[in-house]
Amino acid sequence: MDEKLCDSYSQFNAAAYRAVRSSTRKGYFQGLEAEFRVRRGVLMVLVLMMSVAYTECPPECTCTLDIRGRRQVTCTQGGMINSIPTLVMDTQVEVLQISAPDENQNYLTIGPIFQHLSHLEELRIVNSNVPAIGKHSFWGVPTLKIIDLARNNISQVLESNFMGLANLFELYLDDNRIESMHSGTFRHLQELRVLSLTRNRITELAPRLFLKLAKLQKLDLSGNSLEELNPEVFKDVQELRVFSCRDCGLRNINTHIYSLLSSLTHLDLGDNQFKYIASDEFKDLKKLQVLRLDGNQIPVVLERTFSAQKKMQTLCLARNRLAKVTDAAFANLTSLKELDLSYNKLDRIETIAFVPLSDSLRSLNISGNSIAATELKYTLQVITKLKELSLADMQLVDLPLGLLVYVEHLRFLNLSGNHMTHFPAQVLAPVPRLSELDLSRNVLHGLDERSAIRLETLPLLHLHGNPWSCDMCHIIPMLTRVNRSLAMRNIVCRLPYNVQGRTLGSLGEGELGWCGGLGYGREDGFAGLSLAHRSQIGLIAAGAAVALLLITGAALIATVVYSKHHTAYYYTHEEKRGPEHDAIFENHVALSNGGDKCKPTSVTASTTITTTVKKVSIATIDEITKDPDLQVLANGT
Repeated sequence: MDEKLCDSYSQFNAAAYRAVRSSTRKGYFQGLEAEFRVRRGVLMVLVLMMSVAYTECPPECTCTLDIRGRRQVTCTQGGMINSIPTLVMDTQVEVLQISAPDENQNYLTIGPIFQHLSHLEELRIVNSNVPAIGKHSFWGVPTLKIIDLARNNISQVLESNFMGLANLFELYLDDNRIESMHSGTFRHLQELRVLSLTRNRITELAPRLFLKLAKLQKLDLSGNSLEELNPEVFKDVQELRVFSCRDCGLRNINTHIYSLLSSLTHLDLGDNQFKYIASDEFKDLKKLQVLRLDGNQIPVVLERTFSAQKKMQTLCLARNRLAKVTDAAFANLTSLKELDLSYNKLDRIETIAFVPLSDSLRSLNISGNSIAATELKYTLQVITKLKELSLADMQLVDLPLGLLVYVEHLRFLNLSGNHMTHFPAQVLAPVPRLSELDLSRNVLHGLDERSAIRLETLPLLHLHGNPWSCDMCHIIPMLTRVNRSLAMRNIVCRLPYNVQGRTLGSLGEGELGWCGGLGYGREDGFAGLSLAHRSQIGLIAAGAAVALLLITGAALIATVVYSKHHTAYYYTHEEKRGPEHDAIFENHVALSNGGDKCKPTSVTASTTITTTVKKVSIATIDEITKDPDLQVLANGT
């Protein structure tokens, strides 16, 4: 090891000399100063390497320094059986982490094997099939502050398991098989601040279970089938700040618990079975900042339900059965920054209910409700400082162009899972600071030029899950921007079938066909044409109109030409007419029949037809009266 370190030092030294030589041109003293800085850095690196190199390290583990500069041993390869190789570890180790991949599991036991690690502060043995903690396993290691035994097979926890841990701050026993614990199980952990018992098999909490845990600040019991909570259990942890009992099968909570835990700042009761929340339910939790009631069965938020929570910053009521939020439901929530009402049964929200939130609200999620976008526009006029807005899965087909005109500070907009076939870029004009837009899971076949130009400027853009039609009608504006927008480059073509499954970035313009042609099913092709973006529909309509005008013009010209040709033919061949044509005008009998061409003229065989040639140029009235032939024509007799 010494030879390797010397070689490394020589290499670093030579590199430093070469690097400094170039800087000496600026001055001798500047060069010396630069050389000194480089050599000092090299020495510090070598000292660090030496400190790690001389640490004893088991072959199946790696020994490094963590981000805080503490000596750390990490064993993550798996395949460890029975014992942990603590005897071949440096006694100065401060962090020990052991885990295993699912395909190469550990099967470890824990006993009094850590005593010689007198500097150990953090011990994490997870996903290693540990069956039990063992008696006095941590005796003689008073430096331990964090123990994580999550994802093992521990079924029983006893008081003796934690003897000697007078300075332990955090204990994690998540995802084990613990069914019950006796009173005072954790009595030796008087400095404990965090206790997590999530996703075990606990059905009941023994009275005084948390005896001597007066300094406990965070308790997580989520994922246990408790069904109800006894106030007696919480008498010893009245300084609790964070309490979670998510998915615990709770139907209600004895409000005396809230009076005992009046210092709570975070309360998570999500995914339970609450059907009713009284208007004074949380009156004792005046310090509450975060409240999560999502995933319950609450039908209504009553008047002034949260009036005592003036410090509330986050309220989550998602995935309930809310059909109504009363006008004064959010009264006094003047500090609320985040409100989640998503996936309820709301068909409208009263604008007046948001007036108390006008200066504080920064994030609003109303996804999964049947609220019309036109109604939402009035609410946004009140909460003008909004930065995040989620309108996913609301069956929106189009957006009013003035929807976002009052929320100019908006940074994030979620429109995923709607029915939009066209995205109007104009709707984003009032929000120049928008940095993330989610248009995934709509029915977009393409983007027009204006929308593509606007969307390519966004740092984060989500376009997946749309039926993109990679053809000349829909995708050209996006294809020209694949080198400037990662989101456009990675979209997956749905149609036509010959490019289905390919990303837009892998296509060339020469591979695109016209929309509605080969490669579409009958329904797909129709959908592609009907859902083309509006600019292309306008061009097609304009083209059709021009074509119609051209056809009409051509028809008119043909009519005029034909008329002139017919007239010319009439005059050109007039001298070739037979005597029978002139006889009509000479035959007085024919004219006397009223000129009805549909009736045959009665002429006998003895009638003599004479052809008289007359030259008539201009006849005056007097001439007509004098000339008997002209008089006959004039009178029609």
